[in-house]
Amino acid sequence: MKNQNIQRMIVGDSRRMFESASPDRLTMSWDTNTYTPDQVTYSQLETLRARSRQQARNNDYVVRLIQILQDNIIGAAGFKLRSQVVDFNGKPDQPARKVIESGWQEFIEQTDFIATQQLIVTSMVTDGEAFVYLRTDRSGRLIPTLIDPVRVDINFNQKRNNGNVIRMGIEYDQFLTPVAYHINDDYVDYHPAVGASEGAQTRTRIPADKLRHIFRKQFVGQKRGMPWASASLGRLFQLGRYEEAALTAARIGAAKMGFFRSEDNEEYTGDEESGDMMLNAEAGTFENIGSLQFETFDPSYPSGEFKEFMGQTLKGIASGLGVDYHTLGNDLAGVNYSSARVGMLETREYFKTLQGWLIQSLIKPVFKYWLGSELYYGRLEINNKPLSRGVGYYLPSQWVGRRWEWVDPLKEANAKKVQYEMRIVSLSQIIRERGDEPEEVFKEIAEEDALMKSLGISAVQVMSKLEQENALKDDEDDEDD
Repeated sequence: MKNQNIQRMIVGDSRRMFESASPDRLTMSWDTNTYTPDQVTYSQLETLRARSRQQARNNDYVVRLIQILQDNIIGAAGFKLRSQVVDFNGKPDQPARKVIESGWQEFIEQTDFIATQQLIVTSMVTDGEAFVYLRTDRSGRLIPTLIDPVRVDINFNQKRNNGNVIRMGIEYDQFLTPVAYHINDDYVDYHPAVGASEGAQTRTRIPADKLRHIFRKQFVGQKRGMPWASASLGRLFQLGRYEEAALTAARIGAAKMGFFRSEDNEEYTGDEESGDMMLNAEAGTFENIGSLQFETFDPSYPSGEFKEFMGQTLKGIASGLGVDYHTLGNDLAGVNYSSARVGMLETREYFKTLQGWLIQSLIKPVFKYWLGSELYYGRLEINNKPLSRGVGYYLPSQWVGRRWEWVDPLKEANAKKVQYEMRIVSLSQIIRERGDEPEEVFKEIAEEDALMKSLGISAVQVMSKLEQENALKDDEDDEDD
């Protein structure tokens, strides 16, 4: 009797549970297999990577997405280092801070590290992962080098004699901690005119402490990254084909004006020279297919629904890509200050999350490696004396990513002013939100005040002069209009 009650509950009450788990004819194609991350990666990564790269070459919106992410995660100046070194009395070690910050800036310029970070962002969209080889030259200087993710072969899987296992090109110990990466050498000298090298594949084993594998985990146990564009790839591809078809229809409609036909039903012979049946679609063309009765050709597609359909589809794509629709689609119609601010706030929080992830995954490990190398070779000096303390002493640091101006800076400034007057935020906090260092800003203001005092002028006079010049410029612009 008890089993019968259970069976009746399963049959009769299944619809009262989760409707999405109930099998019916409308959900028969919905997959119910619980795949592991490794199964998904192994079976689909190469296809997703190839299609994402193809879209990055040919799809305007993917190109735009890469630009948005590069501009907002990295920015033109990259991440600013604020050394936080303090001496044993807990006071800021200013000489050491300046040496470290200037040394790091020199490293960024010499290695073009900002361009490397931008390429990593591109790789996240198309590959979902990046491999950064912490290579050093003969003098011990660090040169971060990107490795194409294709070279870490997902088809390379084996068990090693020391008990380690290799899964999708990455070697793990018994605790599934990465210990090495196996890089396929066949791609190094590959050239389309020559082809890949023949024979057995050769690989270089790079220890894990020499290589950073950067990707965002979406699932527990995930070992390789999946392209960020994966969820939206289907829509992106179909939308591109839809737009292409609509453009073709519009082009033909604009080019093909009409036809001539014969009432005697004479056969259309096509091109006189080749005899092939063909129709030209050049602007202003009238095609003679018989004897002189004109038939108009006026295709009506694309019509009014095209814009609405494109916009609605792009909204879904933008959601999958994590950016706001107005920025991705370059569509500012109907956007006001309030709606723009709400959308930007959400998107910028996402950018801040990505900045924090990149700092933890790349910037801090590279900085630590660089700092250790520079200290070892004695290249960081104060008064011609190398810094002599351990890496741990000089390692404390703060990283500030790119920050953004608002749609209406005056309203935002007034809001910050009110918050400061209410004592719910500090000036330092406001300055940090702008991406600046409070101590540097205060010093600059003090130096500026001292300079103006020595010249016998005040900030009020300077601002008044600027307001007069701006008013004069506005008057000249009005006269030109």
